[in-house]
Amino acid sequence: MKKGCLLLCGVAALAITTSRAVSFDANEFTGDLFGFYGSRTKGGADKSAFGYGGGLNYFLTQNWGAKADTYADAFEVPYNINFSGIFRYPLDERNLAPYALGGFGRQWEHAAQWTFHLGAGLEYRLTDKNGIFTEFRGVFPDQTKEYLLIQFGLRFRFW
Repeated sequence: MKKGCLLLCGVAALAITTSRAVSFDANEFTGDLFGFYGSRTKGGADKSAFGYGGGLNYFLTQNWGAKADTYADAFEVPYNINFSGIFRYPLDERNLAPYALGGFGRQWEHAAQWTFHLGAGLEYRLTDKNGIFTEFRGVFPDQTKEYLLIQFGLRFRFW
């Protein structure tokens, strides 16, 4: 885990010093591959958890979009799915776009329940087609205790 974090930080530092300005556009469709840290396990226990995930994002305008994602700390399908509304604010000439999100989801395994979440993220575009991101969200399940989720990963632009 530490080696992966160091590698991601190194790639980010290199990209920040060598990249050119890119755009964040309307009608943009991207995919995410990420790792995550959760302050609780999949069943709601007071132990932290690490895992993997993926998602799809679509922006109707430069600022407003929607996201669907899933993540798990074990190989089980289906585990959960989340839907979010996103507002991003690209910073011109910096390849950087902070964003806020909120939404709901459904978990099927271990503690079948509905979840709600609020959070913020930051995307850095390495090129027009790919970038890195990190996201922090508070997750509020309807049956177990709330927890913090931190995602960190790669974002790929399809169109």
